[in-house]
Amino acid sequence: MNSIEVYALGIGANLAYSTASMVFTIYAKRFSSMWINQVKVLVAFVAFVLAMVFSQKMVSVSTYPFLLLLLSGLSGLCIGDIFLFRAFTTLGAGRSLVLYSFQPLMVGIYGYFFLNQLFSLNQTLAVICMMICIFIFMLERNRSTGSWDMKSFMWAFLGITLDAFGVMLTRSAYEMEPGLETFQVNVIRCLGALVGFLLISPKSYVTVFKDVISLRKREQSLLFASAFCGCFISLTLYLAALKYAHVGTLTSIAITGPVWVSLLECVYYRRWPNLFLLGAFAFFLTGFYLMVS
Repeated sequence: MNSIEVYALGIGANLAYSTASMVFTIYAKRFSSMWINQVKVLVAFVAFVLAMVFSQKMVSVSTYPFLLLLLSGLSGLCIGDIFLFRAFTTLGAGRSLVLYSFQPLMVGIYGYFFLNQLFSLNQTLAVICMMICIFIFMLERNRSTGSWDMKSFMWAFLGITLDAFGVMLTRSAYEMEPGLETFQVNVIRCLGALVGFLLISPKSYVTVFKDVISLRKREQSLLFASAFCGCFISLTLYLAALKYAHVGTLTSIAITGPVWVSLLECVYYRRWPNLFLLGAFAFFLTGFYLMVS
């Protein structure tokens, strides 16, 4: 798989997740960040199990990689996303996802020390371009509201840090078990997240089931579609890319998310993109060109 194909998978994953995040925000405000996260993971778990069974692509996994994947799901899909969705309710999906620009630094350090992955000049410049986007969005936030809203940004940053830790654990499992398939990896990660929810609140699954049943058909359809898109499709594409990609560079394209969400918001609210959005988009295009060149 060449670099363009790998990073195209990464961008596809981020577009799927960021689009679904707009719906996640609605339900996080209506119920709770843990509630929507449980629904997201439950829908994805069922889909991944079915995909794994029908694809018949399963391998024997030794104990240590299996535990790494369970911990990866607990860290990223469970605890990390609870914090991230909490930030969605105050900052909105677009501004919260901006903080994914910090992931390249965290994951890049991991890749340097544990995977012997060095940054080329182009990759370094690409990561710098992506991280400039975060400053542009935070400046726009301060200009529009008169506040940096650091508490909410800290919730988002904590969630994204835990997600980065999950990415590192998943890549480590791939290194130990090269034959692992994407669907099987995601089944184990989702299982880790589901165990985490059970430990946090044993009765929460009953509450979630009752709440989902009480929703109207249209609301249920929107909920399940967003969960399928934002977890099943997103994780399928992202982990397929993660298996082969330079991890630091792959995570840097997460800035696709807030740029895409901001564009969707412009369409939804029928307003033209402001200079902040256009500037962030320009840096993103420059960074992506440097990554694949």
